[in-house]
Order: sequence, then structure tokens, then C-alpha cells
Amino acid sequence: MKSKNLVSLSVAAVFFVLATTGLLIYFGQGSHVVEHTHAWFGILFFMAAVFHIVNNWSSIVGYTKNRRTGGIQKEFAIPAIIVIIFAAGIGFDLPVFSKLANAGKDLMRGDKPRGGPMPQTAIDSIANAVETAYAGAYSKGDTAALAVIMPIKTALLTEAGTILSGSDMQKNVLKRTASEVVTTKVDRAEAIDDHLIIVHGTSTNSTSTTPSVYTHVLKEQDKKWRIVAAQRAYPAVQ
Repeated sequence: MKSKNLVSLSVAAVFFVLATTGLLIYFGQGSHVVEHTHAWFGILFFMAAVFHIVNNWSSIVGYTKNRRTGGIQKEFAIPAIIVIIFAAGIGFDLPVFSKLANAGKDLMRGDKPRGGPMPQTAIDSIANAVETAYAGAYSKGDTAALAVIMPIKTALLTEAGTILSGSDMQKNVLKRTASEVVTTKVDRAEAIDDHLIIVHGTSTNSTSTTPSVYTHVLKEQDKKWRIVAAQRAYPAVQ
């Protein structure tokens, strides 16, 4: 097996995947899976590129320097200048580079206003759907459904001031020895952007005579809305 052939073909294969995921992200079609694939294949491409450079070092030096004069070849100067220009433009966030970076997303978005506010009807619909699903999963003791709505890394500040995680919530459900029914009522919901919603509401629990007020932070991940942070408190007595 020839090492140069192996490295060259590896670079080509990894570059194909890296280029595909890069284009998807550039045109605003990237998902969690696409972004993770792009990141990992970026690491693989770096490793393959290092091996490629090591195996072809003598040729690269030959491309860089003129063997007769010892000077720098113009074929090396041109890509070096291009790299410096792009690195400086991106680093200093020059307008032309900023526009170029967002051109793909703008093209796919079309005439829709970028970052425009969601209609309140859509916000309310999302909030009510998530809260209903959360209350149903918790009441039924369905930890699988609960994990989808409230991931294990979700941070929850309880009425007692204890900080729990989504994983803790699932464990508490499994430890229950009696039925526990939770109902939620959305009092107000507002969007921070197209992928983040703050929900304020009131919650009742069959094991408690006192209702709680809560705030849930909903985030869209992989086209699904999830509770990523939560806080509960007993309402102040007026």
C-alpha cells in the first residue's frame, strides 16, 4: 500500500464531506448533525493535510522556491497574499466580507426580513404546545417524552431554591410512588428571536395546594422546541 496514494485519497474524501457540510451551513441549511459532522471532518481534514504535507514536503519546497535563484516563486506569493487579505478582512469584519459571509443565507431566505419578529400567534402556539407536552409527559411519568422536551442539561431552579437538571427531573419521575398530575397555563410568551422564546405561566401540582409561577426558556434545536432553562416560584401574597 502506497502511503502517498492513501493520504491523497483520504484528503479528497474528507474534503468532499467537509465541502458539502460547509455549503449547507453557508446557505443556512445546517442542523446539529451537519454542524457536528463539519466540525469532526474539519479535524480529520487537518490531520490528513498534515500527513499530506509531510509526505510531499520536498515537492512543496520545490513549488515555493526557485531552484536556480533561491527566490520565492510567484506561484507561492499569490495564494499567500489571498490568504492574508481574507484573514485580515474577516478578522476586522470589513463590510464586504460580512456581506459575503451572509450572502448564502440571504439568498435562501429570499425577501423575508432577516431576524424579523415572529407573529404573536405563532409564539403562543409554540408555547402552549411545549407546555402541554411537558405537563403531559411529567404527569404520565413518560421519561422518554420528558427527555425530548426537557433535555438532561436543562437547568431548573425550584421553589425551594434548589438547582436541578433535566436528568434530575427524569430520576425524580422514576422514583415516584404515587401519581402526580401537573397542569400548566401560559400567561405570557415573547420571542427573543426566531429560535428563542420566554414563557411565563402558572403551574399546579396535585401534590401541592399552592400553585407556582414559572418561567421557561424555549429554544429551537433541530427543528424541535425544547425547555432549556426553567425557574419556579410561589407567587407573592398581595
